[in-house]
Amino acid sequence: MASITSIGKRVIKFVFVNIYTKPKSLIRLILNPSSIRGTNYYPEKEEKSSFRIFWDQVLNIVRHSDIDKFYYLYGLNVRNFRKTTDYLHYIPFMSRRNELNLSSKHNSSCILRDKLFFGVFAKAFGIDTPENVAHIRDNDVLLLSEGLHSTIDEFISNYNGIFFCKPLDGECGNGVFKLNIRDKHIEINGVEANIKIFSSLITGRDYIIQRCIEQHPSMKSLHPSSINSLRLVTVRSLRDSQIYVMPSVLRIGTNGSIVDNTSQGGIAIGFDLNTGRLNEYGLQKPEFGLRIDTHPNSSIKFSSFQIPYIEEAIKKAKYFHSFLDLHSIGWDIAIGESGPIFVEGNDNWEINGPQSCNHGLVSEFKEYFYK
Repeated sequence: MASITSIGKRVIKFVFVNIYTKPKSLIRLILNPSSIRGTNYYPEKEEKSSFRIFWDQVLNIVRHSDIDKFYYLYGLNVRNFRKTTDYLHYIPFMSRRNELNLSSKHNSSCILRDKLFFGVFAKAFGIDTPENVAHIRDNDVLLLSEGLHSTIDEFISNYNGIFFCKPLDGECGNGVFKLNIRDKHIEINGVEANIKIFSSLITGRDYIIQRCIEQHPSMKSLHPSSINSLRLVTVRSLRDSQIYVMPSVLRIGTNGSIVDNTSQGGIAIGFDLNTGRLNEYGLQKPEFGLRIDTHPNSSIKFSSFQIPYIEEAIKKAKYFHSFLDLHSIGWDIAIGESGPIFVEGNDNWEINGPQSCNHGLVSEFKEYFYK
């Protein structure tokens, strides 16, 4: 009965996709062909004709039900540059990633998606993470080391230091701010504030307060205002159950931002997994910049930079992953003065960063995501 139900679901999905989803996407493309135009990351190279770009996206709809939204980011608009077939489309990637991660026996994704749980489990496994100081829900502050409750006023009165305040289930750096408490006076993102302003920022969501980490001097030199972190992807092969590392990226903040997320203007750069040496170019979203070889603020040339403790970061990521029944994880790892510090893990990690900053990942997808 279960197999019949499964077959029925696949048939319904096949009919729905081919009778409704694909035709809808094609009609939308035909009625508005200019919608697929993007920003050219490689202006020094010859671009494909408008018809060829249009046709590439038609083929994406036929194969995957939608256009490739990262077509320009991958440089697939450039003539005789990269093969579209080498680059993994987001829809089959997302579908398979979710299928493998969310169908696990115990579904460890809940550990990764809650920053409080993540810190507790990481500590149990001997993994360094930022110190979780307090959990805040409205005016209730749970001091985690003491297990005591207090108010926001009491917390500000009794604590000093520099902290990162993060929504408990936040993503992409949204809602994150830096809190500096000094003798009952507070600054938020470097600007003088008060308890009323602080309370307004955290009202309506659960927040975790983490003590700010001290990153390695060389990592700090890239952009001192942000914690510049690795997005290191580990995957448990379906063929031999061993954990491997896929091409990954380093993210660096810009222009005084306290976060390194590309959605907030950060730069993503691929690197050599063996040496930690950065690639020549980093990429930004079009609204912030494009392809650059030097940091706009620190003037550090990316190809001259080597990530410290890369071997240890990879070793610990594999070790941490071995305790979680998830197929693939995108780890956010800062590099502290004495080694890697695991900021968080993501079961819903994205493919566009690793592909755009390294190479197409179709071969890795076939090798690790299928038997």
